[in-house]
Amino acid sequence: MLLISEIKLNIDEDEALLGKLIAKKLKCSKDDFSYRIIRKSLDARRELLFVYSLTVDIKNEEKYLHIKNVTKYGEPDLSVKPVITDIRPIIIGYGPSGIFSAVRLLEAGIKPIIFEKGKRIPERKKDIDNYFNNGIFNPDSNVQYGEGGAGTFSDAKLTTRVKNPFIKYITDTFIRFGADPSIAYVAHPHVGTDRIMDVITKLTDYLIDNGAEFHFEEPVRKLEIKDNKVKAVITDKNTYPSDIVILASGHSSYELIKELYEEGVYIEKKDMAVGFRVEHPQSLIDSVQYKNKKHPKLEPSEYFLRYNGDKGVYSFCMCPGGYVIPSNSKCNTIVTNGMSYHNRDNTLANSAILIQVNKEEFSDNPLGGFDYLHNLESKAYEISGSYKALSQNISDYLDNKVSKLKFESSYPLGTTVTDFNSFFNEKDNEIFKEAINYFETCIPGFKDGIMVGPETRSSSPVRITRNENLESLSTKGLYPTGEGSGYGGGIMSCALDGIRTANIIIEKLRSISV
Repeated sequence: MLLISEIKLNIDEDEALLGKLIAKKLKCSKDDFSYRIIRKSLDARRELLFVYSLTVDIKNEEKYLHIKNVTKYGEPDLSVKPVITDIRPIIIGYGPSGIFSAVRLLEAGIKPIIFEKGKRIPERKKDIDNYFNNGIFNPDSNVQYGEGGAGTFSDAKLTTRVKNPFIKYITDTFIRFGADPSIAYVAHPHVGTDRIMDVITKLTDYLIDNGAEFHFEEPVRKLEIKDNKVKAVITDKNTYPSDIVILASGHSSYELIKELYEEGVYIEKKDMAVGFRVEHPQSLIDSVQYKNKKHPKLEPSEYFLRYNGDKGVYSFCMCPGGYVIPSNSKCNTIVTNGMSYHNRDNTLANSAILIQVNKEEFSDNPLGGFDYLHNLESKAYEISGSYKALSQNISDYLDNKVSKLKFESSYPLGTTVTDFNSFFNEKDNEIFKEAINYFETCIPGFKDGIMVGPETRSSSPVRITRNENLESLSTKGLYPTGEGSGYGGGIMSCALDGIRTANIIIEKLRSISV
């Protein structure tokens, strides 16, 4: 198979022309080959062009390798041979890490048992809608807890800078269960909150039909550990024996992490980040990113911003045409996040703006970062007096004043205008302002947006340290995995970590079964 790169189409041209362009490049007939798009990106520097990389299946490949931008292409074999075993690993948590651990284990014929604190998506969505529309919060079923994890309600962005052959495995799995095939090749793939719910539901049904055992609405309370080895997981309903436990409980599972720490599982604190969401008219972002070019084929544009001051400040989880949403997992706290539907057709864009919080900034207790975050989330609720998020004009924040918002936030519960200068500490405010002034040079008009916050769940403040076999340093058979355990940040990196853990366990069980 060949890889051909740098095939370009004007934005007005039809993709059906790709075959003709390939035939012209290879000097052959269109009937001589088949092709598949593996990468599509937009070049808006001068005229609007789509740039493609394609795989081409054609005979006598060697005779084309002298042509510019034509190389050999081969995909690694990621299939896994079945393992004969009756051992059933337990997975705690059913976000991206838990999902793809389960998918990979089942592919090897290993039938996992999965525990998830929250509900399945149809019932979970009812609870979330009730919160968004009526302000009635359910601490056991919300944006953080439930089938699919937090990623189900944050756009299902699949962007990653990681180069890994299992990236295609992940996107192909999503496509297999109903995601748009374009996520396999567009530069900034996303599924959309409205569609990922159906994808995850079908994927769960597939796992159940093939032997995976699910326990929704049954949170794990503690582990049974003897002689530094995990022996079972304990819920309110029962004790479930297993000496292989994948801990994929997510970054909001404070109660379980605290219990593990008290049981002697080795945990260390790590750096994290906090901040707020910014909202701007999507038209402003498009005009800057596309240099005032307009075309119906242009997708709502994104941005990534970074400022390196005394501490780093950066944009995160940018949601074109999206919404800022309530994402708390405890009563009487405020947490914001962002999400978009598949069409990204809201008039506002939003993104987190986060500042690094060094682990030295909170207590020496390994769990001190959780207290740091909870204090911010509770403080926001106390200021607001409700679940309305805190808000301020960015320009007012820079000028240390408070006035009416320039436009209404997309946050469904409404906002309380306040001064973020009194919310964050003096040093962080200084660095945030330096960063915002720099971002204004990158995106003119950035200062004319609004702030909504706080944003506190971008990463876990702990790491459950593991060895080269991905087991806990202190507890044999416990596999800390994904964002909540301190590994990964976002759907793709967490899914990759789940696959990596599953592959280790598969080979372990294979060696036992021989």
